[in-house]
Amino acid sequence: MEQRTEDTAKPQRIVPAPAGLARGAPVPWWAKLGLKLGLAAIGVHGARARAFGLARPSFDATAPAKLVGTPAGWMQRAEAVMGRRPRTVLEIGPGAMVVRAPVLAGLGARRIWYVDPADSAPTALAPYRAAAAAARAQGLPAPDLAGSADRGALLARCGATLLIGGPAALASIPDGTIDMVVSEAVLEHVRREDIAPLLQQLRRVTAPDGVGLHFIDFQDHLGGGLQHLRFSDAFWASPLVGRAGVYVNRLGLSAMVGRFRRAGFAVTVPEAVVWQKRPTGPAKPHPEAMRPAADDLVARAAIEVRPGR
Repeated sequence: MEQRTEDTAKPQRIVPAPAGLARGAPVPWWAKLGLKLGLAAIGVHGARARAFGLARPSFDATAPAKLVGTPAGWMQRAEAVMGRRPRTVLEIGPGAMVVRAPVLAGLGARRIWYVDPADSAPTALAPYRAAAAAARAQGLPAPDLAGSADRGALLARCGATLLIGGPAALASIPDGTIDMVVSEAVLEHVRREDIAPLLQQLRRVTAPDGVGLHFIDFQDHLGGGLQHLRFSDAFWASPLVGRAGVYVNRLGLSAMVGRFRRAGFAVTVPEAVVWQKRPTGPAKPHPEAMRPAADDLVARAAIEVRPGR
């Protein structure tokens, strides 16, 4: 069993978790889990589940605030931290939000990389053109995408590249070239054995004055609680749970901060969404899922990292 002895970073701002945070459909957690496991067992998962409308990665990808407001906020924060506008951007696990490539280009990113274990970005060109139009409506000089024959050509006009694979996929990015690394509700899904290789790669590619902005959801993804802490590692890390799309690595805030530090980053936690009392879950977690009690109160957190000295 992994020892839960890693340092905790104190959040600079604490936001009370609203009632019903991430509760989802009013169905018991065990019914959701059973349904997802059953579908995965008969092969309905991943792209097939999305085709049936049973999985919706980046479901709000067309919302103007998500398309333009979110990346604009990243750029503003990175500029405040770095003292200059980021010119190179890497997004981890973007899913369908690869469509924001023309927005990031309009915000000043000259080179954009995306890395994802699976390709769930739209292949049709209309969503990218819609994103470019949304950027122009906000006064941003998004690139002209007319005449692009396919997604690859369209992304090239934005200076963007989509890499598919795990941490090793980042090997094609040169050392120290990324000004801003971002992830949204992604790092909790990275398998424990892949966390260290991923963060080592992120440390390698981050510019000396670069910044990482990571937004992590620590809940169970079954109804906004801690039900994921009741299972053994053998079950929870099994291929079936992975195919069902409910796997999260069960690392709390302190453990995640500790891993960033060991990878060579200086870490701050600008904000955490915190429950006033422990949410629904097992009265006593499985011994292999034990972690500091304070971590069980953190529903979500923003982590900022910079290369350590």
